Amino acid sequence: MRNPFMGGIIRVNPFRGFQSIVYKEVLHIRRDFMTVFFAMFIPTLQMIVLGFGIDTNIRQVNTVVFNEDGKEASRALIDRLRNSDTFRVQEYVQSDAALNDAIVGGRAKVGIKIPYDYSRQLLDRSTAQVLVLIDGSDSSVAGQSINVATSIGFEESLRR
Repeated sequence: MRNPFMGGIIRVNPFRGFQSIVYKEVLHIRRDFMTVFFAMFIPTLQMIVLGFGIDTNIRQVNTVVFNEDGKEASRALIDRLRNSDTFRVQEYVQSDAALNDAIVGGRAKVGIKIPYDYSRQLLDRSTAQVLVLIDGSDSSVAGQSINVATSIGFEESLRR
C-alpha cells in the first residue's frame, strides 16, 4: 500500500498486538490454572463420551421373507442374510400381498422375495434374481440394508 503523502510503501503488521495478548494470557493462566483445565478437559471428556456413545452401524433390521422356492439354496441364502447381523428375519409370509403389507404396515423395514425357480436358475447357471424391498423412510437403514444385501449377493455369485 502506498502512502499518498510521502510516496513510500506503508507496511502493515497484522500481528502487531499478538505478542501482548499472548503475554496477558500466559499471566492469566499462571494465576488461574483451573481455567485451562476446564477449557481443555471438558471438551476432551465430551469428545470421548460421545465418540463411544454414537454407533452408526445398523443391526437387526426387521425383515420379512417370502420364500417361494423353499429349497436348500434359498434357505442357505436366507441364512447368510440372517448371519450378517444386519437382518433379523421376523416373519415368513406366503404371498406378495402379505410381504407388501408387512412393509407398508411398519412391521418390517426389509422384505425379501425369493422366486419359485431360484434353485433351478442356480443349477442352470443362469442369472438368479432375488427381490429385496426396502422401506426408504429411514435413509441410513435403507442404505446399510441395500449395501449388505448387494454384497451378500455379489459374494454368492463369486462363490458359484
